[in-house]
Amino acid sequence: MLGFIKKDLFMIKANLKTFLIIFALYIVLAIQGSFDITFVIPLIGIMLFITTFSYDDYNNWNAYVATIPNGRRNAVRAKYVVSIILMIVLGIISFGMAIGVDYFIKNQVYIDQSLSSVLGILLSIVIIISLLYPIMFKFGSTNGRVILFVVVFGFAAIIGFVANYTSISFNTSQIKELLEKYVYIAIPVMSVILLTISYLISSKIYRNKEF
Repeated sequence: MLGFIKKDLFMIKANLKTFLIIFALYIVLAIQGSFDITFVIPLIGIMLFITTFSYDDYNNWNAYVATIPNGRRNAVRAKYVVSIILMIVLGIISFGMAIGVDYFIKNQVYIDQSLSSVLGILLSIVIIISLLYPIMFKFGSTNGRVILFVVVFGFAAIIGFVANYTSISFNTSQIKELLEKYVYIAIPVMSVILLTISYLISSKIYRNKEF
């Protein structure tokens, strides 16, 4: 599996210049107070990693993996391992930058607020990955993005319709209070559960897929 991990890391490294340019741009915007730096860093990092699926499809990587002993299992496992490593690294960078920007602008440090914000963003990315990876493994990178957009847009449209045109109401205040109270426990636990379920689904899909 180590070889698969290195392959994805090398692909990410190839796009590192793009990430650094975007990173520098948003640092400037954050210092000016027009953007939250904790949001963009993890999101851009994960989007860069998602491009590895496109490289895999372009280079017919999946057909090669199918000929390697335990190739399918290790390929899926490597994607999730690299994603977790990337999220942790970017989360740490994002947390450090948030503190630095707050100190530069307000001459104060908000550790709890910055950490909660980073954890919330990372949970959002975990949700995206948990939905996206099984779809990408099933339908490929191009079709996978389209299907994910349709699913997310459709889900949002349904929620909007229910909220605006029916008597059903969503009371999220208790959930929000619970998450805020146990944020440092709830988010890691939820992330582990979501990624585990997603990994099991992706493994089954990729194991049975024909190339």
